[in-house]
Amino acid sequence: MKKLLCLIIFAIGITFISYGQSNSKVKELEMQRNKLELEMTESKRLLSSTQKDVDSQLAQLSALTAQIKKQKQFVNRLDADVRAIDNEIKNIEEQMATLKIELERRRKHYAHALQLMSHKNSFENRLMFLLSANSFNQMIRRMRYLREYSEFQQKQGEELMEKQKELDNKRIELKQTYQAKKELLAKRVKEKQELDRQEAELKKITNSLKKKQENIRKRIAQQQREHNSLNEQIERIIEAEIAKQETTQRKKENKSSETSTKKSEGTMPAYRENAADKKLSGSFESNKGKLPIPITGPYLVTSHYGVNYVQNMKNVKFNNHGIDIRGQKNCYARSVFDGTVSYIFEHPQIQGSYIVMIRHGQYISAYFHLTALKVKTGDKVKINQQLGTIRPDISGNYTMQFQLRHGTQSLDPSQWIKL
Repeated sequence: MKKLLCLIIFAIGITFISYGQSNSKVKELEMQRNKLELEMTESKRLLSSTQKDVDSQLAQLSALTAQIKKQKQFVNRLDADVRAIDNEIKNIEEQMATLKIELERRRKHYAHALQLMSHKNSFENRLMFLLSANSFNQMIRRMRYLREYSEFQQKQGEELMEKQKELDNKRIELKQTYQAKKELLAKRVKEKQELDRQEAELKKITNSLKKKQENIRKRIAQQQREHNSLNEQIERIIEAEIAKQETTQRKKENKSSETSTKKSEGTMPAYRENAADKKLSGSFESNKGKLPIPITGPYLVTSHYGVNYVQNMKNVKFNNHGIDIRGQKNCYARSVFDGTVSYIFEHPQIQGSYIVMIRHGQYISAYFHLTALKVKTGDKVKINQQLGTIRPDISGNYTMQFQLRHGTQSLDPSQWIKL
């Protein structure tokens, strides 16, 4: 009998756990959805350009394309959440059906037990049951049996009431889940309308730019030349650093007494990887995919690593050695990892715009279009440390280019930072 009682209590415990899981699942979906919605809302603030010149329209096209991607992700998230809630509703309904069957079974069992108990509870029956014992010890056991059976029936009554309460709570939970689905569907309609509006605006900008396709091709070709020239300069700086390191190493191996000549302007300080640098390289590699966003505040990735094509324009493309990230006014560039500021130089075509290079062992991160710098060459920096503010471009947008390199080899930053 005690074994039966333990099994009943265990079954009730399992039911409680499944109820808690149903509620927590809906709350978890809501938390994830709210986080994505906040990011999307913040990034919408960056879509503010109304200028009609080619550069501004291209910048707006890139930003709007990035925002549409976020909007689609959010709409898809809403669709997934609706499906998840449908599964929860089905799960709750199945639990309720099981509860109803169990409740009905217990009611019948309890009613039958009450009938037996009422028969045994008569004074004459209880007395005869005790007096018919073969020994005094058997009479004591029968007395204990009557007491325990009475307590068991009382507990069964309490459990029956608890099971009814659980069923009532499950009905409330089902009603709340249906309401959550209703609100979710309404939000999905609203966000889909916003997505349609953004896509219509994208089409409008694209159609406008098509009329200027030849000018756009020339402008992007010019930007590509400037971009390639800047990257060649970065590669020369890194190669000079490596060459200087090799020269220093050879002098050391030959036990030469000559000292390193004073570094000339435009040359990176000599880099020689030591044990600490090797350890830093290993730490950097182990954080692949987990590095922080190199810009403060809300952001949009407006140009990705590799070849980027202009929307609906054949053969109009731009090969990016990094990623372009648009932020809000007064946003800062920040270091993605611990390291040393190895080189800073001014952009050849843009006065007052600086490139900051930070070494992380064998890896280098580069931050373009900075002003009001907060670091200088040789400074040790920590992860998330501010380097300088993002300088506005000619369209008034605060866009930073971010690059990663392993030696002179460029890497795709989207595989390293947590977007």
